[in-house]
Parts: sequence; C-alpha cells; structure tokens
Amino acid sequence: MKINGLKKELPPILVGTSSGLFTDEMSPWIPTNLTREEQFAAIDQIWEMGLHAFDCAAGYGERVLGAYLLDRGRVEDAVILTKGCHPNFYRKRVTPFDLLSDFYDSLAKLHREYIDIYMLHRDDPTVPVSEIIPVLDKLQKEGKIGIYGASNWSMERFREANAFAAENGMDGFRAISPHYSLAHQIEDCWGGGVSITGPEHAEDRKWLTEQQIPVFAYSSMSGGFISGEFKSNDREAAAAFLSEPTKKGYWADENFERLARAEQLAKERGVSVATIAMAWLFNQDLKVIPIQGGHVPSFFSQNLKAADFKLTEREVRWLNLEV
Repeated sequence: MKINGLKKELPPILVGTSSGLFTDEMSPWIPTNLTREEQFAAIDQIWEMGLHAFDCAAGYGERVLGAYLLDRGRVEDAVILTKGCHPNFYRKRVTPFDLLSDFYDSLAKLHREYIDIYMLHRDDPTVPVSEIIPVLDKLQKEGKIGIYGASNWSMERFREANAFAAENGMDGFRAISPHYSLAHQIEDCWGGGVSITGPEHAEDRKWLTEQQIPVFAYSSMSGGFISGEFKSNDREAAAAFLSEPTKKGYWADENFERLARAEQLAKERGVSVATIAMAWLFNQDLKVIPIQGGHVPSFFSQNLKAADFKLTEREVRWLNLEV
C-alpha cells in the first residue's frame, strides 16, 4: 500500500512488537522464554514473508527490533511506526519535552536517524494542540519524520489538531491508530484507549474514509476474541483463554454472535476463523492496515492470506450483525 509521505510502500500487515518475539529483560510485562537467537530466527521468517513494517513504541519492541535490524543489516530497509508520550505512574506526559525525549530515545534504540511514522501514544485533552503539533511539524521539516499521527486520540481532538495545522501551514496528522476489529469494543480494555468500532463511531469512520486517512488498526483480533482460538458456544473455554482486559473489552452476546457467524462463514469458505476476521478488515471502505501480533511466524502467514480474500458486501455487513 502506498501512503503519501512515506518513502516505501507498506505490506498489508504491520508486525506488532508487543509480544515475546520482541521482548527482553527490560520489558518484563511481556514474558518470553526465547533466546535472542531464537527471536531473530523467528523474525527472519516473518521478514521473508515480505512483512518488513513494524509497529512499536517507546515502551515496547524498539530494543529488540533495533538490535535485529542492526544485526541483519536491515536498519534502512524496514518501515517503522513508533509512538511516544505514553503516561507513567506520575503524569500523562503529553508535553513537548516528553515528546522530544521519547522521540530521540526511539531513534537511539532503533539505530536510525529517521522514523517513517511517528505517533502520539495517548492524549491529554488539557494540553492545547498548539503546543504539540508544532513540535511534530518541526521534526518532519527537519527530515526526521515521514508522517505523523495519533494513536488513542479521540476523533474530536484529531480533527482539532488538523484544523490547527491547516490554519498554520503545517502538515497535520496523516494517520491514526485506534482499536478496530470485527468485535465491537464495548468498554475500554486498558484505560486511555480509543476504539472506532460500533454504530456510535459510524460518522467517524465515514470521515476517515472521505479524508483517505489510513487506519493502523491495533488489536485487530481483539485480544484473541475473534481469532478462532475457542468456539462461540463454549464460554468456559473463552473465559479460560481470554485475559481480563480482553473480557472487559469484548465479552458481550453481540460479539459471541459475530464469532459464531465468522465460524459459519469460515466453514463455508474453507478457511480459518482468523482469516475471516482479518479479511473483514481488508474489505472495509476504510484504508485499513491491521497491526498483527503473535508469538510464532505461522500466525502471520495465516493472516497474510486474508489480504487477498474477498468478501461480498453482504458478507461484510452480515458478519457485523447489520443484516
């Protein structure tokens, strides 16, 4: 996929780095029992699939990804989306100081002088956009950023930021990274997250489509809820498999019905439930680039097939309980 402002085309899926393939001793909240050599060998397999674009953040993925790219001589070959300004225990950190601190730390960890796509990880609505957008615009004009955008900013704030940018001759947000998947997020899983699922965000999706703003959809499998790891009629298995944040976000009759329909269509079409769920994203009017995490390379090869899997308009609507 070609996106204005990026030097390289994007593959259909961004490799999410919040998994054991990209964790190390400094990120203990993502456990792994893999050695560095095993991690690199698995990432090699993903790279050989043509997946050379990665999603990471100041808090995860950058160290191992940077080490891998340096070791394999691929530092300049990858497309990297990374993020800064995530809150800590003490403050929200959406400030020019924290933005620049996170940004330059990211460059160091990734062994680069340039970030293809830089995003603000969280928002603090009390901070005027006039304090943040000029910092990003300056980094872009200095050649340090290809395009910039926002993850987990409300659409209201996103549009406000772009209105300010337009009024002041700045580029503005060219990409967004909210949660988006077949499963409707009924409640914020983690705190501070933003989803564009459900009828309540229909106008937001319409605006993003009209503006041709690419949507880098995180939790594209909704924490595994819609992946086919359990059957829709086995809630005991679902409860055992899903994390507490995932249950908080997606445990609802409507989502079990979406899963049941994905199971039915997968059986009819001879593919996996995960392929149906991922194909649903690729068959939207929105320009969607799913972010796909996983502990083994086979997860990526399976879901990559969905990029060319066509659903009818009625199937897309039926899966989402619209017909």
